[in-house]
Amino acid sequence: MEATRVEVAYCEGWDAAAHAMFRPLKEETARERHSAGRRYAVLLSIDAEPRALVQVDTGAGYVGVFAFDLAGRRSLKFSYRDLDDHLMLRELKAWRHVDDEEPEFGADLRITFRFWPDEPVRATLDDARRGQFTSYVKLPGPLHRIPLLEFGRWPVDGWLLGAFEPLEFGTAPDPETEATGAFWAPWSAPEGAKPTALEALFVAGARIRNGQGDVFEVREPGAVGRLRLTTGRVVAADPATVELQGEQAAAPYTVTLAPGEYAMETARIRGAGRQVDVVAAARVVVSGAATETWELALRPGQDERLLGASEFFGFVVDSGTAAFMDASAVPALAAYQDADDAEAAEATIPGDGIGELLTFPSGKGDGSYPVWIGRDAAGAVTCLVADMRLLGRGVEVEAPGSAEGAPRSTGNAIEPARQVPGEAVLEARDVTGVETFSSQGILEFFNDTADAQAEFWARRMGR
Repeated sequence: MEATRVEVAYCEGWDAAAHAMFRPLKEETARERHSAGRRYAVLLSIDAEPRALVQVDTGAGYVGVFAFDLAGRRSLKFSYRDLDDHLMLRELKAWRHVDDEEPEFGADLRITFRFWPDEPVRATLDDARRGQFTSYVKLPGPLHRIPLLEFGRWPVDGWLLGAFEPLEFGTAPDPETEATGAFWAPWSAPEGAKPTALEALFVAGARIRNGQGDVFEVREPGAVGRLRLTTGRVVAADPATVELQGEQAAAPYTVTLAPGEYAMETARIRGAGRQVDVVAAARVVVSGAATETWELALRPGQDERLLGASEFFGFVVDSGTAAFMDASAVPALAAYQDADDAEAAEATIPGDGIGELLTFPSGKGDGSYPVWIGRDAAGAVTCLVADMRLLGRGVEVEAPGSAEGAPRSTGNAIEPARQVPGEAVLEARDVTGVETFSSQGILEFFNDTADAQAEFWARRMGR
């Protein structure tokens, strides 16, 4: 059988409005970016029609693969993450259009599958007219694992490209020139949540404005007390439901502190025109050194590389109250909650074990909240901050003026510390079954599951 010729071209991304590549690149430029950990994109075409777009950011450990439909819209997306020894499919998303007039990414029905290592797949149907339906299904085999990406060996096949195999890949002629100058990037690798103005939240008089135009004034920090850490292993949790969240939620963070007592305080802010302060964060103060970096606090087994856009590993609050505590307080607290009556509850408290716990209001109430670890220039821990995520996006900070002990500032802006990866403690994973990319198996599973979901949903809705 004659091979289907697939043309390979390099670019910054895809321009949906122009239905063309955005800022074409030379092959050597793309190859250099691949080695240097910088992003680029690959367009795969058959008979001058786009069939797939591969987005690569080796520095961020991300590979995204889009398939085009017959109307030239990106209608299917694979999102892979680099886990050192293989690429893992983190998300598979489809937009089911009913006609050629619906815009790209504007379909009424969107289907999303989310994958985690060794866990059921979270399948969600999102219908603009009927609402959302979610279920969990078991993945038959390691269909979500493929080998690491090599430049020139793209994760596509005939099934995905809508072409008969064998495929013959050929590189398109390089553009005569490459565009220069600043531009608005058409895509970026998904990034987890970032610390937002944590330095300013504890500087009384600082003003914070977010992208929606809301203005907050930072009040004097509120003293909570001194947190006694007998083991130095720190837990953040809802003290009323710590046992209900399972061992993972009550597990201490991978970063430990020297046993001792540490001051704890809350960050209080007040919105413009408001009369009441709200708690925006709580901080365990470890040292007075300036914080140079922030990292997400992780529990054993949590892998930041798997986080999607603006996602984080946090602790869950169901009672409106959160707490920092020493790990030694967790068993006593759980036993206290399980006791049948007040007398039995008091008997579960060994000495002053519950004293290794300090509580604070959790922002606006229930939810999930991240903890950030601050470090100084030498890498020593400066603080732990539970962030209630009240500020919103696109914040700008105005400092009240330079003061001794205040965060680093330039002019009227408090400089944010940079973010670095958290301290991950991961168990060895069984990655047997990593095979060359084959879209047929995963798409058959995807379509069968989505169709079964839609049928069940229709019956439940009485339609």
